[in-house]
Amino acid sequence: MDLDFRFNTLVEQQKSWGKDEPIVVAVSTGVDSMVLLHLLQNLKKRYPRIIVAHVNHQLRAQSTAEELFIRNYCKKHHLQLEVAHWHHQKISSGMENKARVLRYNFFKIVMQQYHAKILLTAHQQNDQAETVLMKLIRSGNLNEVQGIQAVRPFYNGILFRPLLNFTRTEIKTYAQQHQLDWFEDSTNQQNITMRNRIRNQIMPGLIKENKNAVQHLADFAYQLQRQTVDNLAMANDLLENDELQTGKDFVQYRLLKKQAGVKEILQVLLSKLTTKIHLTEKQLSEVEKLINNSQKPQGRINLESGFLFQKNYQLIKFYKNNNHQDKISHDFPSFMVILNHWYSLPNGKSFGVFTTSSLPAQTFLRKSIFFLTSNQFPLQVRKSDFHDRIKLKNGGNKSVRRLFIDKKLTNEQRENAMSLVAADGKVLAVIGFQESSSKLSADSEKYILVVNERD
Repeated sequence: MDLDFRFNTLVEQQKSWGKDEPIVVAVSTGVDSMVLLHLLQNLKKRYPRIIVAHVNHQLRAQSTAEELFIRNYCKKHHLQLEVAHWHHQKISSGMENKARVLRYNFFKIVMQQYHAKILLTAHQQNDQAETVLMKLIRSGNLNEVQGIQAVRPFYNGILFRPLLNFTRTEIKTYAQQHQLDWFEDSTNQQNITMRNRIRNQIMPGLIKENKNAVQHLADFAYQLQRQTVDNLAMANDLLENDELQTGKDFVQYRLLKKQAGVKEILQVLLSKLTTKIHLTEKQLSEVEKLINNSQKPQGRINLESGFLFQKNYQLIKFYKNNNHQDKISHDFPSFMVILNHWYSLPNGKSFGVFTTSSLPAQTFLRKSIFFLTSNQFPLQVRKSDFHDRIKLKNGGNKSVRRLFIDKKLTNEQRENAMSLVAADGKVLAVIGFQESSSKLSADSEKYILVVNERD
């Protein structure tokens, strides 16, 4: 079965784009990307609007010739072309990663410019086999060894690698049969990078041992990826939906005391974020370690793209910094409470102290009765102090610090807690969390404290 037919069949099965839909194609002018571009130009169905994205890294003498070549090619074939130049000083280390970051940032810009939802790159089966070996050597971690995904989320759409099941030999044969021109990167023969050493030294030995070594490594990666998908599906089934909350750029979940499959559940939670983030295995391990650390009931870890992970006892949360996180108001002013009036608090609650005749006819989040004397007015609201004490029904009392611990309040909830205080200094309530016990006396009258979620 020829490569052209297989490619057409794959695209038709994927149905990744419609006719004339804009797609961005990363073209380096190497044989892989030139074959991908040629295949796209010769699709039988679902012919898209092709936008070629080329990066001139300005690292080799032939970079200028490559750019000129792709410019002439796109002009001849009436293809839209966008080119980026990497202006850089001498790079002493991390060149590959820096170049990759530059490329993908450029691809995002092009996708945005043309309202494209799909980016195509020309990674092929040999790239997959090399990646699996490289990840095995570097980490040996199961998630890392899964290699390259054929389809994954990227920017506001997907990154699609349609050549991932085609070998380097097949691709080069196709290019020769169709008399395609391309550039060979001479640096690929230099064994400076690990990938080049694997490609030029290790892979030939493996293929000598078994001619199907590349295929087997690629199959191994695919099976691992499928296993991960299945594990995530099982983890999703384990989630208690009543304990799950999602919103714009945040997701939180209350774990069971002895929750199985924590790492898989974390992956499911990440998949539910509006903005997709991809954590390294090290970051996932740090998050899992924090969750399992019974000596640290609360904690926070900085992640990528301004996101954080937070643990508050059994409640875990991924969220965008300063987006969904409760606002901490260290300087929230104290104020006097007027009866029969609603007030808003920094913790997202609203409250009021009402006389019995003026109490609104509605349902409340919390409703408490106080018996107060005239010398206890005016009432005041101020930030809660750890040393404040709440009177209990049994006659004893509890410090606010102990109250926070017993109720397992988060650090944000503690920072935003406000107390209702009488003129004689008695703490009537930590609003929304606990009220002091109050008894009727000959000179006291009945008042009702009500709390609701703020509109």
